[in-house]
This record gives sequence, C-alpha cells and structure tokens, in this order.
Amino acid sequence: MKHMSRTGLLTGAGLAVFVLAYTSLILTGNTVIRLSADPGATGVSLWAALLPQLAAVLLAMLVAPRAALPQPLSGLPRPRLVKETWLLLAAAVAFPIAVALVGRGLLYPVVKITILVVVPLVGFRLIRGDGPAARSIPRPVTWPAPLPAVVAWFLLAEVSPLSPPLTQQLPDPVTLAIGSLITLLTASVLEEFFYRAWLQTRLEALYGRWPAILASALLFSAMHVSHIDPEAIGVGIASVVAAQGMFGLMQGYLWGRYRNIWVIILIHTIVNLVYVDMLI
Repeated sequence: MKHMSRTGLLTGAGLAVFVLAYTSLILTGNTVIRLSADPGATGVSLWAALLPQLAAVLLAMLVAPRAALPQPLSGLPRPRLVKETWLLLAAAVAFPIAVALVGRGLLYPVVKITILVVVPLVGFRLIRGDGPAARSIPRPVTWPAPLPAVVAWFLLAEVSPLSPPLTQQLPDPVTLAIGSLITLLTASVLEEFFYRAWLQTRLEALYGRWPAILASALLFSAMHVSHIDPEAIGVGIASVVAAQGMFGLMQGYLWGRYRNIWVIILIHTIVNLVYVDMLI
C-alpha cells in the first residue's frame, strides 16, 4: 500500500508539471513553440507538439504485446540499483549545465558522449565490482504490436497539416550526410540508450512505470534548455516541457510497453533526420 501511494504521488506530481506547462502556454497566448535551436527552425503549434504523441500513447495502451516481455534488471540487488540510478540522475542534471558552459559548438558531441556514455559505463563497472553484468536492453520480442502507434505518430507528426514546414536551408549532400550520421549516433541512439534504456528502466524497477516515464521525460526535456530565450525563461521552460518533454513521454511509454529499443530509435531518427517535405 505504501509503495502504491508513493507511486501515485510521484505520477501525480509528474503529470502536474505537464499540465502546468500546457496551461501556462495557453493562458499566455504562447501557442507556437520552437522544437529546435537550429538557426531558421520554424515554430509549431502547441497541438502539433501534443496530438501525435498523445495518439501514439493511446494506441499503445490499446495494443498489448502478445509475447511476455522481459523484465530487465529485475534480479539486480537494490543497493546497486539505487547507486546506478543516482549516477544516471547526476549525469542527466550535469549535462545541460555543461552545455550551458561550453555551448553547442565542436565540443558539444565530446561533452555529450563523455557525460551520457563514458561516465555511466565507468560508474556501472565500479559499482558492479565483482557482481554480474546487468543488461538493461533485452532482445526485442515484439515487432508488430508497436506499429499502430508508430504509424499514427508518423502520419500526424510528419505528414498531416500538423507537420511543421521545412524552412531551413539544407547544406550540400556530403555535409548533410556526415551531419546526419553524427546526429544519428549522438542523438537518436545515444539519447534513447541513456534516457530510456538506462535511466527509465532503473527508475521503473525502483518506483514503478509511470513515475519512471515522467521523470525520464522531464529530464530529457531539461537536456534541451539551451533552446530557451534568456529573456523569456518561463515560457521557454514551459515550451521545452510541452515539446521535448511530451516526445520523451511518448518514447518512454513505448519503451516501457514494448521493450523494443529499435522502435524508439527509429522514431527519434525520423524526428532528427527525415525531411518528409522532401519526399512527398
């Protein structure tokens, strides 16, 4: 009963942050938000940041996986699990602070890989000691079940009128290909491994699914605070929660529901790399 009460309180607190973010943006008339810090990136409506992700979550709730899902880290000793979770939480907090200090220039990928990959891996090894290695990313056991959610999200987010138009000037093909590869590895893959497979999975084992999904989504949104205009911090924070936070919530739910890392990496790749306007 105590665990259920704590889970409910944490879930309510996390949902309240999202409700507050959307409510504040609507009441202040800030219903167009930026999804990227890239120069020339266009704004999108608040509904474009909400409806595709919400549709995917609702469909995923309706379509259950047919196979029994593995429960990663279920056999890990709790003291070790707690230490690893605190390590990841510290890294998640340290990363946006480091980005604020070094900016998003040439050092950005180095800082990102160091804090979100190297530090956790070294920390895991030190915390583990002589214990067994832990595998938080199981082999996928279900592929068809996530498809309705993925297709619904894609149609709404990338093809429908909700999709933001492509207004950025694209570089030459070689530069675009190199940049896309770097983005694939340091964003689509790295972020899903860190925030969903590593962090959320451990939080789930400690606090339950929804507190873990909401916490990892909010920490994922915090990674994007460099998008915020210093002259409108309140609106910026609410926008990041409404956009990147909601995307993280969808990704987190799909991960917790299906435990298929490649599905959420695919979605993240589409967001970062695929310019649907150029294909249709």
